[in-house]
Amino acid sequence: MFYRNTLRLCNKVTLPSISCRTSSYKVIKRPDPKTLKMPMPGSAPSLLEIIKEKIRLNGPITVAEYMHIVATNPTEGYYMKKEVIGTSGDFITSPEISQLFGEIVAIWFYAETQKMCPGKPLNIVELGPGKGTLMVDFLRVLNRLGYQPNDLSLHLVEISSTMQGVQASRLCISHRAMDLDSPHNYEGETLNGTKVYWYNDLKKVPCDFSWYIAHEFFDVLPIHKFEKKEDGWRELLIDIDKEEKLYYRISAKETQAVKMLLRPPLDTGDRTEIEVSARGLGLARQLAERVDKFGGLALIADYGHEGEKEDTFRAFRKHKVVNPLENPGESDLTADVDFAQLKIAASRTPGHENYAIVVGPVTQKDFLEWLQADARLKVLIDHAKTEEEKEKLKNSYRMLVDAKNMGERFKFMAFYPSTMAPILDKYPPMGFTNTNIKKV
Repeated sequence: MFYRNTLRLCNKVTLPSISCRTSSYKVIKRPDPKTLKMPMPGSAPSLLEIIKEKIRLNGPITVAEYMHIVATNPTEGYYMKKEVIGTSGDFITSPEISQLFGEIVAIWFYAETQKMCPGKPLNIVELGPGKGTLMVDFLRVLNRLGYQPNDLSLHLVEISSTMQGVQASRLCISHRAMDLDSPHNYEGETLNGTKVYWYNDLKKVPCDFSWYIAHEFFDVLPIHKFEKKEDGWRELLIDIDKEEKLYYRISAKETQAVKMLLRPPLDTGDRTEIEVSARGLGLARQLAERVDKFGGLALIADYGHEGEKEDTFRAFRKHKVVNPLENPGESDLTADVDFAQLKIAASRTPGHENYAIVVGPVTQKDFLEWLQADARLKVLIDHAKTEEEKEKLKNSYRMLVDAKNMGERFKFMAFYPSTMAPILDKYPPMGFTNTNIKKV
């Protein structure tokens, strides 16, 4: 009885108005993302100040964080403000040196595709398309090989709106920005009607039969730098000294990146320094999965090595090597690609789910020469109208294949679907062995 009376009494109690939550907040209308505008370049704080403030608030940053900020800051990032490729920029790429490069690469994709299928319809996916020169050469070759506009489409992965504009002006007769809910940022079409789409992430590109090309793309992805000390691996960090300048320092303890990235088989051998790009490893695996599951080919061409180099982080400004920590946002930050790591990330593993068959790396010199690039050079020279043009063609080719220039420093690696193993045993990958084509 006492219990029931107590309940009745509690039910009659009037709670104070302070318990009512209806007046403790108010609805605030969110801004429409379509109406938001980024500040004009130069009106925002400098990258150096942004980086310093981040260090002051959170402590030293990794080299990977530094590279990410410098490359992708919406207004002050290196690729966001200006056109950086070419003789007037900070570096030059193989497609800009000679049309021969893009033509040979396009022929490689076409010839290897014929081993598995006709290759129509086809998506051509380029990661970091630069000025669009490589795709211009691709389309010219495919037009000669009988591809029609409805047989293919171009899918370009590019984070810089500035570079998207450069590529569109080179490739398209018309292009337009898309709504925020669209998977691609821009779209356009070439003079003959081939569709072109731009994305800010490979994950948004349709998963269909595709050719994937990443030329000088992996070398600009953020890297973590590690050094082996007496008490184990430590990470190289970036801090501010007493004079308010950026400098390198070693972490006192294992960072999260050390624990996550430096595991077998990456932590092998007698190396005392190592660079690892988590983003690069993830993209290599993603390319391998796409090729293996949906069909196609992937080709990576970049500055690189097979695990023998240690400290390769550097910066280029006006074609000269400069201090990476000075004037962030004004120079190109890069590190040689560790192809041994990419092979680990992408290769099929016995007893596990298959990924790609990985071939290479081989040097750019070997790749081009084994595909008879010298024969194509002869045709171009024969059609040149002046001696000056002929000499220019010869010099450009030497730059591509000479060991002192790009011939040895650049490497090529390719991914094939795992189901192609029997075919590749019978017909080895072109460009990765000198027994594929007989000299004429």
